[in-house]
Amino acid sequence: MSKEKEFLDAKERALNSLEKAKSENKVDEGIKAILDIINESGDYYTSSSCAGRIVLIELPHLGDKKGAEFLGKWHRKIESGEIGGAAKKAKTGMLWLLAQSPILHIGANTHDASDNLLKTAISCGFKNSGAKSTGRKIIVEICSTERLDSPIGKDGKLFCNEEYLNLLVNIANEIMDRSSLKLHRLEEKLEKYLSTRKTTQQ
Repeated sequence: MSKEKEFLDAKERALNSLEKAKSENKVDEGIKAILDIINESGDYYTSSSCAGRIVLIELPHLGDKKGAEFLGKWHRKIESGEIGGAAKKAKTGMLWLLAQSPILHIGANTHDASDNLLKTAISCGFKNSGAKSTGRKIIVEICSTERLDSPIGKDGKLFCNEEYLNLLVNIANEIMDRSSLKLHRLEEKLEKYLSTRKTTQQ
């Protein structure tokens, strides 16, 4: 099978999976426009994405991702009271408050295409982006450096006082604001870059 055929088959599978996720309302609203712009290009397809999120998670043991329990998950800014409410569902283990910036995984048809996409992403502030080549598949990961990982309690009890919790929530909300701005810049630059490529290829 040719590399081009492998790419087209992978893109078809990814787009089918995306359409199913959209129909089940599992695609973040804040990133839909970017996904559509990328997938309309003949050089790329998106395989997974997140517009950024704030998470309250319970871990039975440090690093035990399989046993992790999501107590709260928000793709928007939050208030401190929402953390307290979600924490009431906790049972046993460490409570962590996380704020994660956007992340996109994108299949690229060629190394030139992946390099151009990386330059575009980095210019929009996604400084932690990179590309991986596994066999004949090229995957670009677009992500940023902003994140928050803070332990705030254990076995259903919050250890931090209200003042410190407010500080953490403010930091998490700032990460969400910065994420939104970067996604907006990325959307504008991708639309311009990919429309230019269409024109030059015609």
